[in-house]
Amino acid sequence: MPYSKAHHLMFVLLAVTVIAFWPSYFAVLSEAPLAHHIHGITATVWILLIALQSWLIHHGKRQQHRKAGLLIFIMVPLMTAAFALVTWLGAIKAVGQHPFYVEIGQALLTADVLLIFATALQIYLALKFRRNVHVHSALIISTLFGLLPPILSRLFSNHIPSMQITSLDSMYRFAYAIQLSILVTFLMALALALIYRKSRWPWLLAASISFIIYLIYSTVGYSVWWGDQTQIIASLNPLIAYGFGFLLGLFACVLGWHHGKSNQVNKP
Repeated sequence: MPYSKAHHLMFVLLAVTVIAFWPSYFAVLSEAPLAHHIHGITATVWILLIALQSWLIHHGKRQQHRKAGLLIFIMVPLMTAAFALVTWLGAIKAVGQHPFYVEIGQALLTADVLLIFATALQIYLALKFRRNVHVHSALIISTLFGLLPPILSRLFSNHIPSMQITSLDSMYRFAYAIQLSILVTFLMALALALIYRKSRWPWLLAASISFIIYLIYSTVGYSVWWGDQTQIIASLNPLIAYGFGFLLGLFACVLGWHHGKSNQVNKP
């Protein structure tokens, strides 16, 4: 079985996440908005589910792995819904002229939007190719690569002096942390594509998503057109944003599952 240490790495990822988000989230937990709590909880449960699934399959518990895998129909819609909700909240802050969003955050909302659709695509493909253990595993794990830039950028911004934000005038430094985090994510995906030949294309897909996110963020993100789209997102009812994300995630799961069955039927 591939990725035999994945469950150990999931706990490392959780630890790094706590360190990265400690100043901006965990240290001020009671002051954080509900959308951030929902996003944090769903992302954490998703990481734990991947850890559980990795542990089960590598300890020969196939039946339990298959049963636990059905939780994907719950967790993915909740996760993409949470992505949509925090995107809406970011748009609200951008329209409200929050200093961070004026400087960088509004442009970063392009990455948030792309992450919703990229995650849905990866999940669809993971379920469609669920009988190919190498491809399925890589696609599921690669959904976490969308979370890496936010985690790493905060880690870099907190601990690398040249990227630390000490005042409003130094807010621009966070862009350096973003650029480095996307580069690291991109290179990690490429490295995994070279190491795991039987699941190369899912990792190349993850690398491509990282590249596209940076390209759109650094160009479209700073355009007047995107400013107009941000206002449209901010004008939405949060329940509509949440519902859209939920339905997109559910659609990806159902369609992927259905097409996976079709692959099995058509297999010679």
